[in-house]
Amino acid sequence: MRRRLIASALFSLAAFFALAAGRHRAANPPVAGPPEPIVSLDLRRSMVVTDVALLEGFTFQRFLDQIVARSGVQGLTSAQLYRQWFDTQNPKPGLADPAGPHCDDFLTNGSFSFNGFPRRCPTSEGLLAATPFTAGEFFPIALVNRFDATPADGSNCGQYRIIFAKHMAPGLRLHIILEPVLRNPNPAAGLAGCRPIAQFWADLTKIDSIAERRARLERFYFDGIAGVAPVIDPDHFGVTGGGIRTTQISMVGAAPRMYQFHVTKDCGNGNDCTLRMTPDVLPNMVFGDLFDATNNSAQATALRNLFVAQVPNLAVRDANEFFMEIPRDYLMAESDPYDSPKEFEYVTPFNRTKVIAPAFKNSIQAKLTSIGSALTPEQIVRRAETQSCVGCHFFGGDVGEGVSFPKSIDGIQHVTEDTLEPGEGGQRYLISAGMRDGFIPHRMQILIDYLNTGKAPVRSQ
Repeated sequence: MRRRLIASALFSLAAFFALAAGRHRAANPPVAGPPEPIVSLDLRRSMVVTDVALLEGFTFQRFLDQIVARSGVQGLTSAQLYRQWFDTQNPKPGLADPAGPHCDDFLTNGSFSFNGFPRRCPTSEGLLAATPFTAGEFFPIALVNRFDATPADGSNCGQYRIIFAKHMAPGLRLHIILEPVLRNPNPAAGLAGCRPIAQFWADLTKIDSIAERRARLERFYFDGIAGVAPVIDPDHFGVTGGGIRTTQISMVGAAPRMYQFHVTKDCGNGNDCTLRMTPDVLPNMVFGDLFDATNNSAQATALRNLFVAQVPNLAVRDANEFFMEIPRDYLMAESDPYDSPKEFEYVTPFNRTKVIAPAFKNSIQAKLTSIGSALTPEQIVRRAETQSCVGCHFFGGDVGEGVSFPKSIDGIQHVTEDTLEPGEGGQRYLISAGMRDGFIPHRMQILIDYLNTGKAPVRSQ
């Protein structure tokens, strides 16, 4: 009997310690290891989204309604903002907003200008200011992840674009490219503060459900994700941040004309605020005549001197990483102010004058020699042509030293509404081979490297 009592007691104690150990293990789960490194991403889920089923909620009306609502400006409608936008391409008093900016606000030598360089006034698209847009007149064709545009210091977290196209006759174009720059939700953390945004895009690769991906994308753009403001906010289109670019072709066979706008809010000295689309210069869109070596104006001479200093940046042996940075003083607000000459072409005036005024060519060659580059001065100028928005679309091909700049579909578009191809849940809009095989893989690697190691984004197109 005593033995049975002792055995029972020992069994009870063993059971107690076993249960206690189990409870202890449950309360202290094993520490999770580091996340698995990201090896690859789905280009069409995490980098450029053109599936029709995913874009249906990204209406032009919704974009403008949100800009107006988040501005806090009372009494303004989306229709009014749209009409004012295209009224900038009419002479005053215009067709919609007499107090807003117009294409005849500035004159240089008696001709319509902006930033001292010529512009058309009016444009054919100025007539859009006469009436509001209609439902479905503009439709979305792409969402583009530009985390690669994030500065190394994390002062912002990159661009997250929406491209709209207008229903038009064959050969004509009006694309509206939203280029909002998303502010860092945790600026004190620097570049690390952008991690939730990078992770959001990477996570889309793993989501097979079209409905779930669409819901997440709409939330990111219009509502914001945890701790991060929505992409569509007037502050993200401001002068110090992003902007809105248009590609306009109003005549079959014409070169594309591009324009840049910012969303500006002005409250004057009181609380009666206005919100407007305001024209601005196009980044790196140099007035081509400044490359004419016989142009001895102070401005042209200064541009050419500054350009020689850009040669090492343009000589990088990677189509995704060569670049130039041209100050505002030399930039146009319209990429093609004349039908002829094409002021977005730099090689033409350079070659026309390089023999009769060789100093500019010789200065470029001297810089190339000093850095050990085998490129020619003409190849450097050709690379410069690709660095504006119109150049990225219009030019492409061999730029020297075995480097080829990715080409657009037709010299105009990297995303087109003209061609649909099979996609997820139906069809998707076609992207260029240059975008698919050239630009996007480089941008995707930047995102992967950042998430895996915290590496700052490198240069990208």
